Amino acid sequence: MILTVVRWTLALLAPGVKLAVRAVAVRIVRPQDRPSTPSSHFHVGIMDLPCASVISTDNTFSLFIRVIAPFVWRNDSKVAAKFRRFSATELGSALDMLKAAELEKDSHRRKLFFRHALDEARHSNYFRDHARQMDAGSASFQGQYDLIHATRQNLYQRLALIDFMAFVYLAEKRGEAHFRSLQGHFRDRPEIHDLFKRIGKDEKFHIGYSKHVLDELTKEGHGSEVKAALRRIRLNRAWEAWRRSGRQLGDFMSRLALRVAYFVVVPPFSLIQRLLQPQQQCGWKQAQQTTFTMEEMEKMF
Repeated sequence: MILTVVRWTLALLAPGVKLAVRAVAVRIVRPQDRPSTPSSHFHVGIMDLPCASVISTDNTFSLFIRVIAPFVWRNDSKVAAKFRRFSATELGSALDMLKAAELEKDSHRRKLFFRHALDEARHSNYFRDHARQMDAGSASFQGQYDLIHATRQNLYQRLALIDFMAFVYLAEKRGEAHFRSLQGHFRDRPEIHDLFKRIGKDEKFHIGYSKHVLDELTKEGHGSEVKAALRRIRLNRAWEAWRRSGRQLGDFMSRLALRVAYFVVVPPFSLIQRLLQPQQQCGWKQAQQTTFTMEEMEKMF
């Protein structure tokens, strides 16, 4: 299905994109192949992109992932469910980047967006295939999360270029930190460890090129706009994360409140009631014989 979507979307791309892809194919030249290029750069097409030097780690987020990983990824069923979610998210990102490549006028950025889209589509296939291998019985399962995230969000059309690049940079930075932490968590499972390691390399490239584009925009005199966009995207992502977690947080708080009520509040009242209530002998009791007059019996009907 993903390959069909990619082919259909490629048919809509501008001819310049297709010619550029055929001619350049977004080639990556390692530093040893280009001695004049600094060791901290990759070369994409005719653009020098900073790589390792611009990739900063999110230590707090990585630590959080390492702490919760044993609980979230505790068995193969949970791992398969998370892989399905990752696959849906990567597919949605691929569709957004393909649309960005279609609409972007700058040829260099267009090639980068197209390369990014192909990477995301490939990642979606990786996660989907691993989920099927680990939990074949639920291969056709598609939850509400998948339906929402496996669609195009039209980010490039809704955001200005600077905001869009800030979003890509921050999202890929967070994704790289997430996958790096999971790579360490699954060091005893080579197939999953290698999967996250392979995807992490692509994420580093995405961080590098998006940071490079933001640096270029800063040099063009948009430095204040770039900083404002980064702050705005951080706040928006934090707010959206809070909204997404609202349902889980509400469910947790309601369960916690009920447990407190049942095990902390109710037992003392039950104990007091038992102590104050006079003890009655258990067993059968002799029924009291009651005689009714005719008038009293007529009032019963």
